[in-house]
Amino acid sequence: MKFVENKRYKESYVEEVLDNGLHVVLWQKPDYEKSLFMLATPLGAMDIKQIDEHGNTIEYPAGIAHFLEHKMFEMKDGDVMDMFSSMGANVNAFTSYTETAYYFTTTADVKEPLNLLLDFVQTLEINEKSVEKEKGIIIQELHMYKEMSDSRLLMETFSSLYQNHPLRYDIGGDDDSVNQITLKQLQDCYKFNYHPSTMILVGVSKEDPQVLLEWIKENQNKKTFPAISGVKRMPCHEPEEVSRKEYRFAMDISEDKVSYAYKLSGIKDIYERTKAEWCIKIMLDAVFSSLNPDFQKWLDDGIINDYVGSEVDLGSDYGMLMFYGETAKKEEFLNIIKQTMERIVRADISAELLEQLKHRYFGQAIRSLNSFDDIAISYIRSYFDRADFFKLLDVLYEITLEDIKKVCSTIRLDHSCLVELVPNKKI
Repeated sequence: MKFVENKRYKESYVEEVLDNGLHVVLWQKPDYEKSLFMLATPLGAMDIKQIDEHGNTIEYPAGIAHFLEHKMFEMKDGDVMDMFSSMGANVNAFTSYTETAYYFTTTADVKEPLNLLLDFVQTLEINEKSVEKEKGIIIQELHMYKEMSDSRLLMETFSSLYQNHPLRYDIGGDDDSVNQITLKQLQDCYKFNYHPSTMILVGVSKEDPQVLLEWIKENQNKKTFPAISGVKRMPCHEPEEVSRKEYRFAMDISEDKVSYAYKLSGIKDIYERTKAEWCIKIMLDAVFSSLNPDFQKWLDDGIINDYVGSEVDLGSDYGMLMFYGETAKKEEFLNIIKQTMERIVRADISAELLEQLKHRYFGQAIRSLNSFDDIAISYIRSYFDRADFFKLLDVLYEITLEDIKKVCSTIRLDHSCLVELVPNKKI
């Protein structure tokens, strides 16, 4: 068992890799009654093409990671959620583009729900009939999300940005891809991606880590797992140009919604990627938030309302900067975005505001270490990116005006797309 301590953040945890390869990380929070345990695999919605250590390519239909998440809650011994509930615990799961995670929270004893978490995630009990039944449930869920204007706007933005990248698909796939998923594909996907050697368990609890580790080892030592060939996500070659420059569609809404997005290049090195993301985020806060004196005027003039924002997301082989808003004055809104981007590209920010924002983000980082969910998710993502958790937090402090200028000058303003969502009556 290895003890890791960081004096800057006044935080510590213990970690150990078990004999079967499962990576266990345990944070002790003795002043809290709540406990959270999260078991995760790096299988996400982007993993529709994988390559094993022998160079063999494995392809799956879009949405298979999300499909597996659904099926993991099936156990022949009973309903998983009811079982957790009877132990005084709440269980949940999520699939993102980069990982799938299962977790429970409780203020009661953790031993029983911890064993159950490990047991149900490390067992796949499905058959042809249950797979076919699930297809209808998932397709119904996808249709529900398509009827939600905000999620639909985001989906169409991704489809407009990317030509080849799996991000162009919804996390759950679509009707065709879900219907293509077979029992064998689910079993193979599970075998390669849910092996202990590919997974990580993060616990945040008042419990003694040594005791927790003994319980976890006791659970794992009762199980055998076949050896597997390691798999990883196949990098995607994505052209610089967007898939479509403009796209317009209609839904049952009362006011126009607009998304304007810029396609960015991916960055392989996680520390450089994190720095670049911080640089762009700092600029967005400086020029497209209430810190900009013009922001209140935009509100007063009815160009924007409460539904307005921006996002930046960088991966190893993709990147995106997106603005969105609900507006009755589309042209004025688009002009603001273009002016904003001109300021971002030339890094129009003072040294004083940069330091102010860095201090703000530091405060947010400190507060996030009191959130069990934030600790678990952030640690898991840093682990899958093969990065040091605390060093990633430190990246912010190294950022200079020169860094911001360097990063922002690489943004191509012509690599952009416009997505418009309008009321049905306008089509």
